[in-house]
Amino acid sequence: MLRARLEPLVKRLIRRRMLAGRFDSTTFELQPAATPQTPAQPVLMCLWNRPGRLGDVLEMLDAQTGTPGGVELYLWNNNKLDHEHYLGVLRAATASGALQRVHIVRTPYNLGSMARWYQARAIARIQGPGPVIVIDDDENLEPGFVATALAHYAPKSIHAWWAWQVKGAYFDRVEAAEGDPIDHVGPGGSVTDSSLFLDDRFFTTMPERFWMLDDLWLTWYAKKAGWSLEKLPVHIEFVLHETNQYHAQIDLKQEFFEYLYGAPGESLTTNTP
Repeated sequence: MLRARLEPLVKRLIRRRMLAGRFDSTTFELQPAATPQTPAQPVLMCLWNRPGRLGDVLEMLDAQTGTPGGVELYLWNNNKLDHEHYLGVLRAATASGALQRVHIVRTPYNLGSMARWYQARAIARIQGPGPVIVIDDDENLEPGFVATALAHYAPKSIHAWWAWQVKGAYFDRVEAAEGDPIDHVGPGGSVTDSSLFLDDRFFTTMPERFWMLDDLWLTWYAKKAGWSLEKLPVHIEFVLHETNQYHAQIDLKQEFFEYLYGAPGESLTTNTP
């Protein structure tokens, strides 16, 4: 019982450390160090239950075209049991195209995909605000994905491939086309202005019950801040559908959606949590 009472406190302390940028990261340089005129583009990805996909992701990012400074991959491993496997993949990795280096962080418990925004915050604090690209490890990307994302980037905006118009309930929705008004976006396959994550409240005001649902929180928080949501015109294919965590989150997603926006049938205005 003592452990059950202490666990929430310990997790809050860990998240406070993450917010301050106090997390260890291991870096793998995949190509000779250089001083390009254009910095490498940060790409963020969380790791959880698809250890066999990392090699494929490295190959897809190395094959990206139209990226003068190359790509810099930031991995956040939420599954410590697989960490040695990931380190082994990265030690053996080689690159000759766009992929310049890889950073990997391991945390003591599953922080969910909210974890990637701690990395986005750290990058923005060091490099200044700018575009951060997010991918998921169940996505196959075309070689022009990064270049297209950067071409559509704009400050105070999120351009996302997973973009929807919501009619009322969370799952009562239709996929948006480019230029349509957007009600909801998913981070996987997106480019975002990292300045959003310099706001402590993005991390500190999210209800703990819904911590794993960062797509809903990101969408709501960006709209509340007056940011624009846009469809990113790229082609992405999903793989390993059976490993998607959303199957266990369907009811919770609807609950969080109503918490943020009100009951089904109400307009998609933002409530104050």
